[in-house]
Amino acid sequence: MAGNELPAWQRSYVVATIAVIGGSLAYVLCDWSGWPRLTFDPYHGSWSWPSGATRAVPINYYGTLLWGAGGGLLGASLAALAMRRRTRGLSSGAITLLTAWSLTAFGFAGWFYTWNLWPF
Repeated sequence: MAGNELPAWQRSYVVATIAVIGGSLAYVLCDWSGWPRLTFDPYHGSWSWPSGATRAVPINYYGTLLWGAGGGLLGASLAALAMRRRTRGLSSGAITLLTAWSLTAFGFAGWFYTWNLWPF
């Protein structure tokens, strides 16, 4: 590796951390803002794509997972495109900041859903 060339592990790490951030944001925002989600009604055995609050019985978790996966995929794609243009390596501070942001996003997503289930 010549000089300060971008190592392959840094490119992969940036894509992974941005995917975690994007996935966590989409996972929480779809519930918080009432985006339409894929929903399964176990009584009727049917799938639907309703918007807003879910009725008491239907299961919208599948749609929430799809939003999270889509946000992660979008984040990873944008990060991969951005990292293609970067030729220099990242500083240790930038790596630490990306780690902190991805852990924070993941933690807040978990906290949001724990809060929604309160008081258990």
